Amino acid sequence: MILNRVNVMKGLLPLPVVALAAVLVAGCSGLGRGGGVPAAERLGRIARETARVGKIEGRGKATIENRLGTVEIEFDMVYEPGERLDLKGDLAPGFLPFHGAVEIKSTPDTTHAYVNGMPLVSKERPYPGPIVHPALIAVALGGDWVVAWLEDRGCEVEKKVECSGLAFEFDLDAGTGQVKSWTLEHSDPDGSYDGFLYKSRPQGGIVLPEVLTGMAHPFEVAVYVEYYQINATMR
Repeated sequence: MILNRVNVMKGLLPLPVVALAAVLVAGCSGLGRGGGVPAAERLGRIARETARVGKIEGRGKATIENRLGTVEIEFDMVYEPGERLDLKGDLAPGFLPFHGAVEIKSTPDTTHAYVNGMPLVSKERPYPGPIVHPALIAVALGGDWVVAWLEDRGCEVEKKVECSGLAFEFDLDAGTGQVKSWTLEHSDPDGSYDGFLYKSRPQGGIVLPEVLTGMAHPFEVAVYVEYYQINATMR
C-alpha cells in the first residue's frame, strides 16, 4: 500500500494489507525472458494470462516492521480481479494503538477498513478506491496483478506508466518473464511503495505469490508477507 502522512494518521498503517509488504527490496533484474523481447510485449502477455483468473484465495501471515517494533497479522485474502479485494485478519498486540480483528473491503471505487468491527473512517468517507485499491493489490499479490489491473482499466501497459493518479514502474525477471519488482508513487501527498516478489508458485499457467516483501516511504515501514496456501479459480 502507498503510505503517506495523511494515510498513516488516518490509520492505514495497521491494515492487514499494509502488513503485506516488506523488509528491503532487492535489486531489479532484466527486461524479461528472451532478452530482446520488448517489456511492453512481456507485460501484455502477463495481462492476458491473469485475465483468465476469476478468483484468488489465500491464507498467510504478514509482518509489519518499523523503528518502533514489529506487528504480525494472520490473514485470509479473497481477490476477484476487477471487482473486490477482501482481507480479514487477527492483528497481534504491538506498537500500533490497537489490536484484534481487522478487515478490509476494497473495490475499484471505494475501500473501507475496520478494527474490531469499528470503521477506521466513517462510511461516508471511504478511502479513494482508484488509489488505494491498486496499492493493496501491489502489497497483497504483487506486480503481475497490478499489470492486470492497469489493463482492466484501459491504461497502457509499459515499464513506466501513469494511471489513476499513480505512477507505476515494473521490472521483469530475466528467467521467468514475470514482474519481479515494482514501484507505485503518489505525489500529493508524497508517498511511494517498493515491492519485490521473493518466491512464487506456478499453478496451471499462472504464477501466484508465496513470499512478498516491500517498503513504504517516507516512513520506512517494511512489510513481509508469506502465504501458507494460495490458489486460483479460472474463469
